[in-house]
Amino acid sequence: PTPIDSALSNKLIFFLKYHLQPNPTIIMKLLLSLALISGATAFTAFTAPNVAVHQSTVLSQHVGSGGMADTRDPGTMDNDDPRKSISAAPSFEEYLKSRDAGGAPAAAAPAAAAPAAAAPAAAAPSGGGDLTSTLASLEGPGQVWGADGIAVGKEENDLKGYENFGKFHAAMVSTGVAAELGAGPYTIFAPTDPAMESYELLRGPLTADIIKLHIVNGNIASTDVPSADLTSLGGTPLVYRYAVRKHFVNDAILGEKTFGAYSDYPVDVGCSNGVIHTVGLCFGFY
Repeated sequence: PTPIDSALSNKLIFFLKYHLQPNPTIIMKLLLSLALISGATAFTAFTAPNVAVHQSTVLSQHVGSGGMADTRDPGTMDNDDPRKSISAAPSFEEYLKSRDAGGAPAAAAPAAAAPAAAAPAAAAPSGGGDLTSTLASLEGPGQVWGADGIAVGKEENDLKGYENFGKFHAAMVSTGVAAELGAGPYTIFAPTDPAMESYELLRGPLTADIIKLHIVNGNIASTDVPSADLTSLGGTPLVYRYAVRKHFVNDAILGEKTFGAYSDYPVDVGCSNGVIHTVGLCFGFY
């Protein structure tokens, strides 16, 4: 009991002792009531300590580029204090390729004022012939088996094959687009064979309009794509955007990296009448 309860009890006992007739029943009832009152006050007198409750502050935290609260924004940043600068980290594919090559990832250059399309790591391949003949023999990106290789006794990182451009070449010829191309120059965003197969399966035949959607006027290097006029031969403007440290044209990654130590998607393939950049998505899906 608290000091208040003790004082109250003493006063009641004094009152009962000196002011009431000694009736045992009345005294017992009053004492029982006093006990009940003391018991009730015992629960209210002792309150829980003032414990600080942790309140989540996720809603007020900065949401980084990774989509999580309070995470580092991977965007590059220059600061007068080098310790506070953030360099562009290599992508996961670039890290794997560097690891498989036995070397450490090269230090990234400081952030530029505006993103520019990354130049290929090696010297740009040269087709030698014109655009149409080059596409017929151009070797595409090397793809690994991944999880599918386990069932056939392959390692996940073993080479499964190369995704080439025979279907796009055949469609250029069959639709008559190849015959329309003159001295140029032109820039072709050539989809791989699996990309063309996906379009045929989900959307239908490859028409001349679909093929022309991948061709624009001018000899546009990969580094010039962000600022170039990307109006296709069919008159449809292609859409460029930069996101997640990658360059996209109609949602297809330009200069896409592959897993493992095999060739990436070729870009800047020089030809007598233009240049070829390869992509893993048919523009008809956009």
